[in-house]
Amino acid sequence: MKVYKEGTWDLSALKMGGVESQLHAVEKKVRNLESKRKILSPTIKPTVFLSLLREFEELRKHIEKFASYYHLKQCEDVSDQAMLAASSKIETTLTEYGNRLLFFSFWFKDLSKHKAQELIKASGKYHYYLETIRKTKRYTLSEKEEKIINTKDVTGGSALNTLYELTTSHFEYVVEGKKYTQEELVTFVRSSSPNVRENTYRTLLSPYKKHVDVLGEIYKNIALDWRAEQINLRGYKTPIQVRNIDNDLPDKAVDTLLKVCERNEKLFHHFFDIKRRKLGLKKLRRFDIYAPLHEEKAKISYDSAIKLVLETFDGFSSEFGTAARKIIDGNHIHSSIGPKKRSGAFCSTVSTDITPYVLLSYTSKYRDVSTLAHELGHGVHSVLSSGQTEFTHSACLPLAETASVFSEMLLAQKVRSINPTMASQMMFTHLDDIYATIIRQAGFVRFEIMAHEMIKEGKTFEEISVKYLAMLRAQLGPHVEVDELFSYEWLYIPHIFHTPFYCYAYAFGNLLTLALYEMYQEKGQMMVGKIITMLSTGGSEAPLKVSKELGVDICSEAFWQKGFDSIAKMIKEIE
Repeated sequence: MKVYKEGTWDLSALKMGGVESQLHAVEKKVRNLESKRKILSPTIKPTVFLSLLREFEELRKHIEKFASYYHLKQCEDVSDQAMLAASSKIETTLTEYGNRLLFFSFWFKDLSKHKAQELIKASGKYHYYLETIRKTKRYTLSEKEEKIINTKDVTGGSALNTLYELTTSHFEYVVEGKKYTQEELVTFVRSSSPNVRENTYRTLLSPYKKHVDVLGEIYKNIALDWRAEQINLRGYKTPIQVRNIDNDLPDKAVDTLLKVCERNEKLFHHFFDIKRRKLGLKKLRRFDIYAPLHEEKAKISYDSAIKLVLETFDGFSSEFGTAARKIIDGNHIHSSIGPKKRSGAFCSTVSTDITPYVLLSYTSKYRDVSTLAHELGHGVHSVLSSGQTEFTHSACLPLAETASVFSEMLLAQKVRSINPTMASQMMFTHLDDIYATIIRQAGFVRFEIMAHEMIKEGKTFEEISVKYLAMLRAQLGPHVEVDELFSYEWLYIPHIFHTPFYCYAYAFGNLLTLALYEMYQEKGQMMVGKIITMLSTGGSEAPLKVSKELGVDICSEAFWQKGFDSIAKMIKEIE
């Protein structure tokens, strides 16, 4: 029987040559497309238009494959100066190429409605990509202005995010004389020892508090840059509307989601009090909210983890299992721990003909198995949607979390069925995760909305931190004591810096998945085909349409409340 071992990924499928040779190859393709600008006219034939569109698609595929190699190499060691320099050069040059090809989207946006509809109707799988180009017409500046912004972003927002990564990657975490990576350290927040949990958080967050001036200045300028470009220049109404339109979600759907999440924080006030009693504590502190009911002494080998996840996926659908094996057997997982390795976990979708890559740091805990299932869920989504175009391969952020969260839920059910003694701990762990991925993530977004406004008003980093602490205390409720150290926790959340307002995608995806999972529990195999179809859609249809086909109304408070009603049942069960 095959034995799976931790290790690094095989990037040979991406290696196409040196930076200079690949940039030269891309330059030739760009020049070829530039030469065809003259064929773009209001009378262009659909066959000619589609031929040109496929050339743009091939260029995108080439770029994604080539650039992904250097991105993933940099994730292996974020301090590697050679890779950092190469990635910087690639980004700068590709931005220039992108500027030279802006003429296509400008031309398509300027077409008459009748002609645009004719081309969209004839475009087949490309239709949604073309529709989204037209949807942003009102927020598009002149071609020259767009080029200036693209060039500026390389040394502006992108450079600020690189500075954030470099600064935080040099933080050292030492506990009792031993150095830990951030990934290793974070596992101790779930220690059975209250002192270990507190020391872990103090060790984790102290560097962020110490560097609040630098990190706060980075964030301030990211937020100001966002406002200057998106609101002052492009004309979006609010900072978050940019993300909503990028996700092709109605403002009402997101507003409703955040409203219902805030209203249901009280469910977790009750949950935390139950947990306090189960743990035998007089007071539950923020340091304790992820505490296990029992010490997790068992280690789960990487081999066992892989086999458990594959068995889980196979039990749901052979298509899930087959897709996951493509990633695992292709050696596309980087699971080993490294001192300079990028923290966190992700699944990287490259292109329709490249099996996705997964990064994680495996420390033999159950949570690592859950992370493995989550990221492989993303990978399954990517494999299933590989029949779409390069432009519509990946789902928008909210729907992108569906397969990953669904995979975690399948795993939790599997573990409960094979090890009943873990059932109670599993339920508490699952509710911990639901808090972290729904209430906590929605809270981050509500904080961002407030922080962007405070920065506009000229408030200090300390004032923003005080406001964050007040929001966190209200979110956790009267049964949880929150130390002032958590004022600086927001600086530790990379999505707030890298992708403003991203985090509601987790709340969206988790609540949507709770609904899907309930439907799957009720209807069984009848739902499997619908879920596979939804995932295979990728980003080729609007989320509103995809959800309606599942019988879901994402603008309805009642729909989102159903997800919380399901959570309320779980809390009642453990009580």
